[in-house]
Amino acid sequence: MSLEQLTTIDAIKQFLEGIQAVAFNIASDKKERYSWLQSVLVKPRFMQFGKADKGVITRYLLKVTGYSLAQIKRLIRQYVKTGIVSW
Repeated sequence: MSLEQLTTIDAIKQFLEGIQAVAFNIASDKKERYSWLQSVLVKPRFMQFGKADKGVITRYLLKVTGYSLAQIKRLIRQYVKTGIVSW
């Protein structure tokens, strides 16, 4: 399974728990990583989730991108405020 197929909260939870095997390759280019991060926030409609599910998405982004919690939170705030993640 690839990252693009993780479209539901349940699938992401399984990935975080180590139940779901996933092959992923995040681009080394900052622009591409931010674009991927934005697509993750847009695809599952991040704004409509409750607090617990937003936490799952945040943990997922932490694990896959390797960014710090502060960086992920900053990028999510930027997305919530403007609707885009820019570099």
